[in-house]
Amino acid sequence: TKTGKDVCHFTVAVNHFSKENDEPQVSFIDVETWEKLAGICSSGITKGRRVMVIGTLRQDRWEGTDGKKQSRIKIVGREVRFLESMKKSGGEAVQEAV
Repeated sequence: TKTGKDVCHFTVAVNHFSKENDEPQVSFIDVETWEKLAGICSSGITKGRRVMVIGTLRQDRWEGTDGKKQSRIKIVGREVRFLESMKKSGGEAVQEAV
């Protein structure tokens, strides 16, 4: 960033299952982490790695090049847990110092 703070952007896929439909619906959620947590995430997150993100929802708003208003919802993560398979409990927790 311009201020020299580390930032990491990544996207998580969330599967939604329903009784009526065998195929899961997938939502892709943008996540943003900062400073020490950003460094850990940038080196620890790989495609397909299961994570749990705890943070706050934030809406970004901007005007596109066509003049239309744009927006997106993202999670500003304050804690990221690297998870193993569903059969294993726990997980390695990484929490940003407050």
